[in-house]
Amino acid sequence: MKILVAAAIGAYALVAPSAAWAAAWSSETSPTTSRLDAVSCPDAGDCWAVGGGSSAGKIIHTSTGAATDPTWSSQRPPNNSNARYNDVDCSNDTDCWAVGNVAGGAPLIAATTDGGSTWRAQTPPSGVNVALQGISCASTSVCIAVGAVHGTSPTIVATSNGGSTWTSQTPPSGVTTPLNDVDCPSTTVCYAVGGTSSVATVIATTSGGSSWTAETLPTPDNVALNAITCPSTTVCFGVGNAITGTGEIVGTTNGGADWSYQSDGTSQTLYDVSCSDTTDCVTVGASGTIAGSSNGTGWSGRTSGTTNTLHGVEVSPQNAGKVVGASGTILGYGGPGSCGSGGLAFTPPATFSWPSTTLTGRDQTVTTPLELTPSDQTGSGAGWNLTATSTTFSSSGQTLPTDAASITAATATAGANNCSLPANQITYPVTVPAGATAPAPVKVFDARAGTGAGPVNVSLTAALNVPGNARTGTYTSTWTLTLSSGP
Repeated sequence: MKILVAAAIGAYALVAPSAAWAAAWSSETSPTTSRLDAVSCPDAGDCWAVGGGSSAGKIIHTSTGAATDPTWSSQRPPNNSNARYNDVDCSNDTDCWAVGNVAGGAPLIAATTDGGSTWRAQTPPSGVNVALQGISCASTSVCIAVGAVHGTSPTIVATSNGGSTWTSQTPPSGVTTPLNDVDCPSTTVCYAVGGTSSVATVIATTSGGSSWTAETLPTPDNVALNAITCPSTTVCFGVGNAITGTGEIVGTTNGGADWSYQSDGTSQTLYDVSCSDTTDCVTVGASGTIAGSSNGTGWSGRTSGTTNTLHGVEVSPQNAGKVVGASGTILGYGGPGSCGSGGLAFTPPATFSWPSTTLTGRDQTVTTPLELTPSDQTGSGAGWNLTATSTTFSSSGQTLPTDAASITAATATAGANNCSLPANQITYPVTVPAGATAPAPVKVFDARAGTGAGPVNVSLTAALNVPGNARTGTYTSTWTLTLSSGP
């Protein structure tokens, strides 16, 4: 004797998203008129930008980065007087590091472990007395920063404990130019760039900085490189000062064994570069220059809408991005997957079922996956929740208990063009209520505020307790699943 159980999903919330909008960089409201030099976005919602001037350092933040016009606000750095922050890197939405210098060139390191509510100063290694220009954190504990000022030797400092202590590392023999930026695609592999008016420099390590080696650049690269990004341990792009009438771009696809010269067709100096993968990249520079590549070799101009110098760019794997620059300029990218120009969308499956079960006279539990695909394109950062209720499972007048069904586990993976995974706060198991008329629903999955932007694949484990005295038959129930705003 067997029992067959199925559920039809006959009612649900459905709010259709708007059609995808054309790709564009648009101005965002900035809380500062100070120069912004760098931006870091660990996800599409949270972004930090840093900068400042001769009078005060500046750190600003948004938790609504996927919105059409995000709300940015200032945070309080620990070293604010006569300071400037040159770079920032955030390993997640709570842990960030910023580096810079005070007037006169002394180094600054600041860090937060609470999303910027509190920034604390960290101590550079003894003997390091020059500006720090770039930082990269491959984890919440491992960071490398580089610097120096024009005419001084390169400086490399590192931490393996989140900045509790920083130590100096030794640059390659013969490398005497300042270093402007560093990127670490792993905790052991890092690349740093710099140079002068006549020398371009790239150095690399595969040992977390225990040893660094100089790499050979193509002949045209004879001016400073200002920034580097490495979307993998073998693929990197560096950008820098204009040479021979075009902006300078160099790239490698084999871990630096070979570098090739690339051109974006502009005569403007380039100050930063970021890639969402190994072929899709954006670079920014003087006079509002933005150029992009979709194949990792050819670059073409993008419309920025500003003539201000652009100093920093960050693009995410979800085709969302931020650019910052002079006079507090902030630009945001709106394109497919930027998760900020639509609504809540949800189309559940029409039916799902549990495997047929042989009755044994004892209570038993059967499970089945319930696959759902909610999508939050609102850009509000409000989070969302999925609720469930049901009618009693019945078969030819026989019923199962009203607490027979439950959700016992859940996982979430990114859908196409997702901007941030949901932080689910539900504790399992959760009983799905049932009755002749479906009772009030309960939450079975949620996304904490600031998470879950864009399409998400949610896999719930639906369990059914089958009593030992159940009768044979095919039992059915109608489930109502609803997607709502707010966690």
